[in-house]
Amino acid sequence: MARRVTVVIVVGAATAGAHAALVPRHLEREPRLGVAFVAATALLLAAAVALAYRPDDATVGTASALLLAALIGAYGLNVTTGLPWLSDGPEPVDLVGLVTKSVEGIGLLFSIQLPTIKGGFDSLTHKEARP
Repeated sequence: MARRVTVVIVVGAATAGAHAALVPRHLEREPRLGVAFVAATALLLAAAVALAYRPDDATVGTASALLLAALIGAYGLNVTTGLPWLSDGPEPVDLVGLVTKSVEGIGLLFSIQLPTIKGGFDSLTHKEARP
């Protein structure tokens, strides 16, 4: 499990850096979208730190998976229809976005494999039957 957590932490930190690097450009062109990038950066860093300090916490793992899924979905919407209230229309697909979303996809795959119940992956029935 330590490897899974490490991958999700690295993904969170790396994609936070990618989002942070894009903040100035987005603040200049579409300020509301720039603020959303600041929020994404902060949430990704918070998830990475939370996982580093509480790697066995199912809530942190689930929140990390939801955050990564939401960011991937938001990018998909942003390049197809645009994000209402955040952008004036769809943005073109770019290499930085595709690479960032691919890395987040890897993080999502690893984060959904983190334990969702305290104590690991065994079934509750199996745990209850132990003497």
